Amino acid sequence: MKTLHKKPYQFQFAHPPKALLEAKLDNIAIVPASMLAFQNTIQHIRNSLPQGAVFLCYIKENARQRKVLEQVEAVLKQHGHAVRSLSMEQAVQM
Repeated sequence: MKTLHKKPYQFQFAHPPKALLEAKLDNIAIVPASMLAFQNTIQHIRNSLPQGAVFLCYIKENARQRKVLEQVEAVLKQHGHAVRSLSMEQAVQM
């Protein structure tokens, strides 16, 4: 029986550019797509957080989304990240 030998990866990865290696990560925001219209508000909230913090935003009516983000928040806190979680209504009022 003939066996096919495939490369483990289809693409070869080169070394990343120097600018990418020197980049410093800022804060992370996980928000619903409907919140993207409020980018200025999101940016204001993110800038008020310490460097490396995570901002989570959820829709109050979506219980499943809120539950998933609560689990994400717990994991991020276990890894030492500062996390701020707000509902969409609270975030827009800021």
